[in-house]
Amino acid sequence: MPRVAPLAAGLALKTPMRPRTLIRSLLAAASMAAAAPMLTGCSPASATTSDREPPEPTPDGVVRIPETSRQFVTVEPAAGGSESGTLRAPAHVEFKDGAIAQLGAPLEGRVVKVHVRTGDVVRPGEPLVTLDCPEAAAVRAAVDTAGASLREAKAALDREHRMLEQGVGIEREKLAAETKVSEIEAELSRAQAHLQFVGAGTGTAVVLRAPIAGTVINRKATEGLAVPQGGDPLVEIGDPSTLWVVADVFERDLPLVRANAVVHVELPSQQQTLDGKVVSIGTVVATGSRTAPVRIGLTSSGKLIHPGMYGRADIALAPADGALTLPTEAVLVKGKDTVVYVEKNPTTFERRTVVVGAPLNGRVQVISGVSPGDRIVVRGALLLDGSADQLL
Repeated sequence: MPRVAPLAAGLALKTPMRPRTLIRSLLAAASMAAAAPMLTGCSPASATTSDREPPEPTPDGVVRIPETSRQFVTVEPAAGGSESGTLRAPAHVEFKDGAIAQLGAPLEGRVVKVHVRTGDVVRPGEPLVTLDCPEAAAVRAAVDTAGASLREAKAALDREHRMLEQGVGIEREKLAAETKVSEIEAELSRAQAHLQFVGAGTGTAVVLRAPIAGTVINRKATEGLAVPQGGDPLVEIGDPSTLWVVADVFERDLPLVRANAVVHVELPSQQQTLDGKVVSIGTVVATGSRTAPVRIGLTSSGKLIHPGMYGRADIALAPADGALTLPTEAVLVKGKDTVVYVEKNPTTFERRTVVVGAPLNGRVQVISGVSPGDRIVVRGALLLDGSADQLL
C-alpha cells in the first residue's frame, strides 16, 4: 500500500483524527485505490449496455436512433389493400321491430278474467284479458250523448236553411246553428277517440284483444288484480316467425361492416350453421361495452329458434376501396392510444396516433391517421418505443 502513507500523512497534517477514525479513513482510501482499475475497465461495457436500451421518444413523439441501429428497422409505405376476412362477434336472437305487442290497461280498473296462459298461440282479435273499468261506462255514454246532440243540432240547422229559403229566416241564427254543429262534431270525435282505447262492448267491461298473431311470451294479469291506467303490460305477444340475430360489434370494427354482407350464424341448438345477411348497422354505441348492434336477417330457417338464444356470428368483411392497410406488427398500443411510427429521415421517426379496424389475414386496416405513401415502420417498432405493446 505505497499510496496510503502519503494520504494518511496529509490527513494527519490537515485535521487531527482519533485513531479509530484514522483507521477507517485509511481503509476507505485503500478500497478506492483498489477499485479504480475495475471501474475504468467496466465503463465501456456499461456504455454498450446503455446503447442497447430502446430510445425514449421526446414529448412530441420524435425518436432518433444511431445509424448503426437502422438495420434493425424496416419501413414500407402505407398502401391500399384488397384482402377480405371475417369478423367474429357474439350474437343473440331477438324479435324483429314490430314483432312484439305489449298490452296494458287503457283505464283504471280490476282484472275480471284472464283468457290465455304463457305459451298460448293466439290469432288477431282473440280475447286476452277482461277488465272492469268504471270509467268505460262514462266514455261510452259520452259517445252516445254526443251523437244525440249532433243529430239535434243538424235538425236545427236544416230548419234554419228552410226558413231562409222561405224568406222568414235570419242569417245570424243560421250561422249560430252551423257553429253549434261544428262544436258537437268535434266533441263526438274526441269521445270516439277515447272509445277506441276502451274497445267495443257495453257497460264497464273492457276486453283486451290480440293485435297480432303470435305466442303469449309473458302474462302478468291475474284475476282480481287492480291495475292503473297506463301501468305495466298485462300481456306480451311475440311473433316467433319474425326473428333476427343481433351481433354486438366493437365500435372500432363498425367501419368494416357493410349492409347485405354475408353472415354465418352458429347457435348451440342448431347442428348446422345458419345463413343470413346484414340488415342494419346500429348508430348508437353502448357506453360500457363500446359495442353497437348489427342486425342480421336469416336467409335459412332453423328449427327451435327462440328469442334470447346466444351464439356467434361470422360477418364477411372487405376493406373499402382504397383503404390503407399495414402489417399488424406495425401498430403499437401505448396507453389508451393506437400508434405507428412514421419515417421522417433514415434515423428520425415520428409517433402518430391512428384509428384501426379489425385485423385481416395478418394486416390491419387504418381508418385514419396516415396518408397514402407515408413510410411506416413495419418491423422493429418496439425498438423505437420500449414502453408500448404490440396490437396483437
